Amino acid sequence: MSEPAIKQHIGIVLHDFNAGGTEAIAFRLAGEWLAAGRKVTIIAGASDGPMRARVPQGARVELLDPPIARGALSRLRLGRGMLPVLERVAPDVVFIPGNFHFILAHAIRRHFPRLPIIAKVSNPLLPRLPGPLRALAGALVRRLIAPIDALAFMSAELLAADSDVIGDRPAAILPEPNLPDIYRPRPRLGPLSPPLILAIARMEPQKNLALAIRAFAALRARQPARLVILGEGRERKALEALALRLGVADAVEMPGFASDVGAVLAQASLLLMTSRYEGFPAVVIEALAADVPVVSTNCSPSQKAVIASPLHGQVVDDATPEHLAAAMLAVMAQPFTSDGGRAAGLQAHASGASAEGYLALFDRIVH
Repeated sequence: MSEPAIKQHIGIVLHDFNAGGTEAIAFRLAGEWLAAGRKVTIIAGASDGPMRARVPQGARVELLDPPIARGALSRLRLGRGMLPVLERVAPDVVFIPGNFHFILAHAIRRHFPRLPIIAKVSNPLLPRLPGPLRALAGALVRRLIAPIDALAFMSAELLAADSDVIGDRPAAILPEPNLPDIYRPRPRLGPLSPPLILAIARMEPQKNLALAIRAFAALRARQPARLVILGEGRERKALEALALRLGVADAVEMPGFASDVGAVLAQASLLLMTSRYEGFPAVVIEALAADVPVVSTNCSPSQKAVIASPLHGQVVDDATPEHLAAAMLAVMAQPFTSDGGRAAGLQAHASGASAEGYLALFDRIVH
């Protein structure tokens, strides 16, 4: 019998261990790849961030010495700083887990012209722009992604939205691994009185949590409710001040990150998402899998495909506090159900299935 093929060695490049969806998904995939018998090395510029504890057992971690912390132009230095580590670690393929890290591919490609580079598109490559401006911006994006061998899109809608931008760059559709292979959400505890509105997001401009607080204030003017925001970030003080100014601080809780999001989801009447833009929001899949409806801005090309019916919630095109409040009222007026109906069709987001799709892509690219 012939010897089995050498297990593929996957290198994941990150700036640090920031508490974001990009890092969380990368580590979830890494855990599945390790379970499949692959070798995984995580190469990071610095050890900053709470996600270091989420690195799966068995993954090797290589930190730059001296470290390169986030800052102005730090990603330009980060790519060059990773080259000696990549030389020593010698992965078979490099995985870039999101748009933020695309720039690293240029330094890697110059130094390792034959090393395969696969990147996940974690947000739309371009915002909505008028035709001539989009054409110009698209040319710049094509230069950015030129060193990347293949792009992984999280949904068909995201790929379609960026198809004019990527040109003939190889692309695959690989759903996000948002759920464990065996996912058993807690039974919903509700409806609570007053109802609990849940937002899960970093307190950063992209997430537009100020709109969430304004929408909640408009809702609370019509009926009692509570708002819980799970997350941290640089906008915390401004959000606390806004809640105080709008007179809803007594009904808004900001407990920070939660280690057990499922316990809070079980109490929620709905999930509120107010992002300005998203790639494929993992938290929406987690909410629907827990049978919690979602009210969201139209922040992702995939949003309306996922929030596909009134049972799933509403996507609000005109993202004003008043329209979001009206959508929340309409969703909460539906009969409270917890029969698993919202979770139908989410099997593609099981972590094992997603990880297998990535490994198949790696195997096609690595010769």
